Amino acid sequence: MAACTVTVLTVAMPATSHADPAGHQVTYTVTTTSDLTANIRYMHADPPSQAAFDAESSKYLTTVHTPIIGGQPLVYTATLADPNQWAIVTASGGLRVNPEFHCEIAVDGQVVVSENGGSGVKCSTRPW
Repeated sequence: MAACTVTVLTVAMPATSHADPAGHQVTYTVTTTSDLTANIRYMHADPPSQAAFDAESSKYLTTVHTPIIGGQPLVYTATLADPNQWAIVTASGGLRVNPEFHCEIAVDGQVVVSENGGSGVKCSTRPW
């Protein structure tokens, strides 16, 4: 009887855990070495096309003007159907000394892009 239970659980688990009707979990992480107020932009929804994005980017791209404490990551999440096409995060902010930004994009828990920059940084899954 225990073997039947294991078989039923093994069969049932993939149907619920791998069902992905809404897309992929995208995690955007931004850090800096200094405290400052940063401008962060990230894609929160898939545009239907590049033309649609170009016409109304604010429908798909979130812009945040927020304080960052050096060494403490800011994390934003989104669900995207096609993160290879649309995942992007940018961060910038000015100080007299470059704040040394770092960004990462993780898709379904796996880091796919990691970049460093002085007064700004861009992580994207494709060239923009």
